[in-house]
Amino acid sequence: MTQRRLIEEAFPLKKVSEDSKHEKNVRHGHISTLHIWPARRPLAACRAAIIAALLPDPGTEAGRAELCKKIESITHWGTENGPALDYFRREIRKAFGGRAPRVLDPFAGGGAIPLEAMRLGCEVVANDYNPVAWFILKCTLEFPQRLAGKTWPLPGNQQISKSANQQMELANLQTCILGDLAAHVRYWGQWVLEHARQELAPYYPTVNGQPTVAYLWARTVPCPDPACGAEVPLLKTLWLCKKTEKILPDTPENRARPDFLRIKRTRHTTRVVINGRRALRLVVEETSEVSKTSEVSFEIWAPGPKDKVPPGTMAGAKSRCPVCGVHIPKSHIKRCGHEGKMGARMTAVVVDTGHGKEYRRPTPEEVGAALAAAQALPAAAARIPYGLPTEPLPESGTSGAGRAFTIPQYGFKTWADLFTPRQLLALVTFVKWTRAAREEMRRLGYPEEWAEAVGGYLAMALDRLADYDSTIAIWVGDFVGHTFTRFALPITWDFCEVNAVSGIGGDYSSAVEWVRRATEHLLEAATGNGIPTILQQSAMEPLVGSVDAVITDPPYYDAIPYADLSDFFYVWLRRTVGDRYPEVFAMPLVSKTDELVQQHKDGAEGRMGKVEYEAGMAIAFKRAWEALVFGGQMVVVFAHKDPEAWETLVTAMIRAGFTVTASWPIDTEMGNRTRAMGSAALASSIWMVCRKRTSPQPPAASPPPPSPLPEGEGKGAGGRGEVGRYGAVRRAMQERITERLRYFWDVGISGPDFVWAAVGPALESYSAYDEVRRLDGTPFTVSEFLREVRRMVADFALGQILKGRSTEGLDEWTRYYLMHRNYFGLEAAPVGECILLSQGYGLDLNDLRGPRGLLAKASGSDVRLARWDERMRDDLGNPRPDGGLPLIDMLHRLMWLWASGDAGKLRAYVEDRGLAYNDLFWAVAQAVLEMAAPKSKERTLLEAVVAWGRGKEIPPLVEQPPLPMVG
Repeated sequence: MTQRRLIEEAFPLKKVSEDSKHEKNVRHGHISTLHIWPARRPLAACRAAIIAALLPDPGTEAGRAELCKKIESITHWGTENGPALDYFRREIRKAFGGRAPRVLDPFAGGGAIPLEAMRLGCEVVANDYNPVAWFILKCTLEFPQRLAGKTWPLPGNQQISKSANQQMELANLQTCILGDLAAHVRYWGQWVLEHARQELAPYYPTVNGQPTVAYLWARTVPCPDPACGAEVPLLKTLWLCKKTEKILPDTPENRARPDFLRIKRTRHTTRVVINGRRALRLVVEETSEVSKTSEVSFEIWAPGPKDKVPPGTMAGAKSRCPVCGVHIPKSHIKRCGHEGKMGARMTAVVVDTGHGKEYRRPTPEEVGAALAAAQALPAAAARIPYGLPTEPLPESGTSGAGRAFTIPQYGFKTWADLFTPRQLLALVTFVKWTRAAREEMRRLGYPEEWAEAVGGYLAMALDRLADYDSTIAIWVGDFVGHTFTRFALPITWDFCEVNAVSGIGGDYSSAVEWVRRATEHLLEAATGNGIPTILQQSAMEPLVGSVDAVITDPPYYDAIPYADLSDFFYVWLRRTVGDRYPEVFAMPLVSKTDELVQQHKDGAEGRMGKVEYEAGMAIAFKRAWEALVFGGQMVVVFAHKDPEAWETLVTAMIRAGFTVTASWPIDTEMGNRTRAMGSAALASSIWMVCRKRTSPQPPAASPPPPSPLPEGEGKGAGGRGEVGRYGAVRRAMQERITERLRYFWDVGISGPDFVWAAVGPALESYSAYDEVRRLDGTPFTVSEFLREVRRMVADFALGQILKGRSTEGLDEWTRYYLMHRNYFGLEAAPVGECILLSQGYGLDLNDLRGPRGLLAKASGSDVRLARWDERMRDDLGNPRPDGGLPLIDMLHRLMWLWASGDAGKLRAYVEDRGLAYNDLFWAVAQAVLEMAAPKSKERTLLEAVVAWGRGKEIPPLVEQPPLPMVG
């Protein structure tokens, strides 16, 4: 038998989870700062999983613990290139007979998995269908690998020419300073900036000697009331900055400021503390006494701690006119957009005072500069390939990719429409000089591989600038946000325009610096092994050659419309480097035909629907099976909320010929991430480890008819055409789940993630066979398997909550209540996580939020458990319409009767429902008591109720006013 690998027996789960979450806070040098790509996995998790998948299992608990400890030494950010790295490189090669193993990621995306495989000395095959991802992979893997440890002379020490017409000369290569790839990225980024700045300076005027950081804008529409006719600014908020305090130098001028608060003295310095709050104030001014027309202007003020800043003019997609007060419906705003009547007004200018940012009204010169940029744009765009990015935006819709795009509903038709004229002018100017830098490098004698790599990173910098300088980006408190705070393109009403040449955050020089730092890190990860193989093809196409491991994070249905979103960057990459890779950037936009993403609910021309996506994933797993050597591991990352998605994934893996041998729920996500707050994405990503079982099953149009199992069938470990017996498989599932869940529970995996973490261990038994059948020959389907797993997990978790008591007979509503309360308490919980939890118990969230439900509305979209005294209804504690009577309903009824002081009704209810000797009911009551807050009324009541219930005697009750009933 092929030797098992460490990941099939042990894994440093707790430490890797901690380091993965910490990594989300890392900025400088991380590959996420090179270029945006959705859903990159943390490098710590990737590194640990690759090591554990490639190294053999030591065979003893002590050996496993020692090896896991060694892995932990290089999972924290900053330790990845530590002393243990060389040890792992040697051990991995030793495990493969002295050669570097070949690792494949068929859905490589942003490159986290192949980067870590490369760091560990593996030969890497990274594939992605998307041209933008393909180019990111070249910058992440290929360029650093080719040029790691190499240097080339920087073009002299002289200052870069201030004249755009002069060309830099490399006078004497022998006397110049040698620079690595990162140094050349910085140098040529500065070269591009200086040339672009000379052209763009007139469009970013400096006023009063204070450099401009950003311009703040509001979209506008005409008031729908003809009698008013005002231009209405669409503002979500009037706040500019909510900082309560700012620190300034101690000067008489600062002490005399109207926003002065106090003096702050330390041992060595004295500073002035001012009020840092800033907000807009709308001022309605009459512009014509004859026509009585008015317009809205803006003032900037400093609200005090007790001052109330009014809401903006927008609420959702509805607005109101600040002049006449008429409400402006969404339909009017959309119509204005489509009819070309939506405009934009500059509301404020953010400047750098040398001691922080300040806000002021725009000057006529600044308004004029923005208009002048629009006039200069056509000529500038004509100087770059393809001109302005007038390629069409995707259509909005309610499913697939369309869910992510709301901005086309408001009349935005092309990618150029996402930018102001000045933003476009800046971007096309930087495109021109990025291309010119590549040609200048060639003129100066740079080797082609250097010119290609430096030019590639400059293209990355331009994409970063575009991300921070579109009309989707907003001003966030006191800094510029970026376009993709989440992976969608929504309409934004008040947006931010950075000064692209300012030298301050969000501009081009910042973009170059972020890219340079990422390049430095990538050079450290590249160590002279074979050049990575980077493919740009569908994962459904055959791969050339065999691989020792497949480690990948596949796309999930319509969770992220990768191709449509990547067009934002594709249109700019095509203009900067497209001519260098004409086959990859031949199309005006990214091809969607073979992208393995559900792009449309039912499929459309050139778009995948649900059926096509599922069929495509099955083929992709089959291709992975074909490429993987026998005995090699496939590790698949899965973090999706939908049981149906799990069913599809599991079915595809089994039919492809894989059996799951282990799984690990790595907690990779921060709870405050934007997507987590309103979605049902798992906080833990489940890393499932698979091996080849048999030849993959041939595709079948329909499942074969059921037939009784021959005597003795289903006892094997899995083989071509083998069928498992339900009873034996279920017993093995129960054994394995109990063993693994005890470990997951101890390391802190909980809530919805705990439910899904069990799927992997259960699959170890289920996926050992091509199919599993009951004794009567009927199939035990994947859907039934997942329901069985959820039941087993619930029984285990609730057994822990109930201190080992049997959960047999516990109803689903009470199961949900106990698990939710154990995970969230009575605090607000993300609705997405509640969906996951409810699915684990076969409950509908709408029922849980219904009149007799367990959940109440919290802030925003969050929900919380309703308190016992919020659930009091006449029918609570009586059978539901479906005949069910949850124990939690009876407990809350009993608490209410106790609180009301009616001993007669209390005794009657207990006797009528047979609660006196229902041990499970009192175990539930005890569990809820232990979760109640100390000294709370709930706990006091439960202590009394449980004490009486255990003793079966009712003490004298103090008569209390009856509690009001709800509903």
